[in-house]
Amino acid sequence: MPNLPQQNSAHTIGHKQFLVGLKPGPPSEYVSQDYADYSLYTAEQHRSIWERHIHDCTQITVALSPAQVRGEWQGTYGNIERREMNGDIVWIVPPGIPHVIHFDRPATLIHLYLNEVFFQNMVEEAPARVQVSLIPSLLVRDPLLIELAKTLHRESLDGHLSTMFTQSVAALTATHLVRSYSNRIPATASIRGGMGPSRERRVLAYIEQHLDESITLEELARVAEISPNYLIALFRQSMGMTPHKYMVQMRIERAYTLLKQKEFTLLEIAQRCGFQDQSQFTTVFRRYVGVTPGHFRRSL
Repeated sequence: MPNLPQQNSAHTIGHKQFLVGLKPGPPSEYVSQDYADYSLYTAEQHRSIWERHIHDCTQITVALSPAQVRGEWQGTYGNIERREMNGDIVWIVPPGIPHVIHFDRPATLIHLYLNEVFFQNMVEEAPARVQVSLIPSLLVRDPLLIELAKTLHRESLDGHLSTMFTQSVAALTATHLVRSYSNRIPATASIRGGMGPSRERRVLAYIEQHLDESITLEELARVAEISPNYLIALFRQSMGMTPHKYMVQMRIERAYTLLKQKEFTLLEIAQRCGFQDQSQFTTVFRRYVGVTPGHFRRSL
């Protein structure tokens, strides 16, 4: 690979970060979604090159097997580093780090971009003076980030990327980066023990009572009296899953019960379980159960 030439740059979340330096352009079918603090892109990526470029946000990218990738970037001390890898691959690029990526084999690709303010809200009660700097980590193996990316990709294929789900992925990713890829670990409150009995009862009761509605992470955070991102970490510690996954499982369990009651139509069951429509109900139910709701009912 040549020495790093003139670079492109992207500014602010939501301005198609994944296009910066990309040659040729993205495949015709891809998913791109922007939020206030983060954005994402997932696609069956063709052979591509991201020429030398930088971002003013943190880029987290996962390429899934059979990916084959070559990377070149500016290391921590200004030196040029190079690496080549295939299989399930992760690269983590902090803001302002020039880098080049050669995507040498078609494969599934997932980009997540997080702005810097997002990191400062990851850990509850972190001192304001603490600044966390991420270390460039390109072409590495990271089972947690790979699993999060696979889950994000599966959800994107269904066309129903909920804000709660994507925010959960973004928060868990940022927390993991702070713990595993930063040059210092801020003094933080321990999250061992999860939400605690009282807070857990309040949150789970609220979910059960409002399961037929569109529950937001902000609502749950108000019930728990903590920040949304901290809630994600505590909830996962307590329940072994994110709030989004827990609510989906509860909706599937309620659907089981209602499907046995022949007086409810599939549309009515979808509404009573909090799905956007019957199509989403069918898609999610089939993913978790292996058959459609109609097939499940006929088998009873």
